[in-house]
Amino acid sequence: MHSHGGMLGTFTLIALTLAGAVYIVGAAGQRRRGHPTWPLARTVSWIAGLLAVAAVLVGPLGHAGNHDLTTHVLGHVVIGMLAPVLLVLGSPVTLARRTLEPVPLQRLGRLAGNPLTAALAFPVVAGVLAVGASWLLYTGTTAADSTRDPALHSVVMIGFLLVGLLLTAGVVGVSAGIRRSPRWLRVAVLVLATAVLCAEAVLMAVGGVPGIAAEQVPSSAVALAVGAVLYAVALGAVVATERRRDARAAREEQDLRSAAAARSAAPTGAGQEARPTDGAPVA
Repeated sequence: MHSHGGMLGTFTLIALTLAGAVYIVGAAGQRRRGHPTWPLARTVSWIAGLLAVAAVLVGPLGHAGNHDLTTHVLGHVVIGMLAPVLLVLGSPVTLARRTLEPVPLQRLGRLAGNPLTAALAFPVVAGVLAVGASWLLYTGTTAADSTRDPALHSVVMIGFLLVGLLLTAGVVGVSAGIRRSPRWLRVAVLVLATAVLCAEAVLMAVGGVPGIAAEQVPSSAVALAVGAVLYAVALGAVVATERRRDARAAREEQDLRSAAAARSAAPTGAGQEARPTDGAPVA
């Protein structure tokens, strides 16, 4: 753990470990609950996303607080672009719907359907937040400050994670529990966001970053531009395959309804199995 570990680093490790453990337990118990086996690819994606977050907040890339801007930008790309894609593709909301009891499931539904959540995850709003945060950081003095202040660095990276999750969920749509916007709008937001980030990278390379040594800027600008393009390509691939994901989501929804119907129709007697008599249906 790096120099700004302390309580924040310990809390981060505990939170990430719990998130991984709860997910694995939920995924492993699907057959016992009458659901199909949870796809291994989703579990791998979720765990990889958590590891990406850990690498930035308490791992090697966390040392950006004591190093150069390039490491800082790489941390931004990993936690604000790579990790959100991996976490959202882990389909945690779908897993929760297949695992939680009715009361906490209703609360989750209210949270996902909250107008504020829907507004923040609307692709245009999420895109403005994600791109705006990056633009403000690298055109002002905050970038320089966060490469020297470990606590500020952690706050900045957590902010990138949150806005990255919003944008990714807004673009991916239903697999994250967010109502999907029209495809043309999501693609347009991706293209515009990538263009703005690449323009930002060019401005960084040409005009520099306040408070940062000039020799650190070119590689940082390249890292930002390449990360933005790869993020757009990854999300574009997800959008391109959404029909297949829709079909799978429909099957999962049917599984959920069938399991709920089976539970509601199950006998409630004191440990005795009800049997039909005289041809009468079981209540």
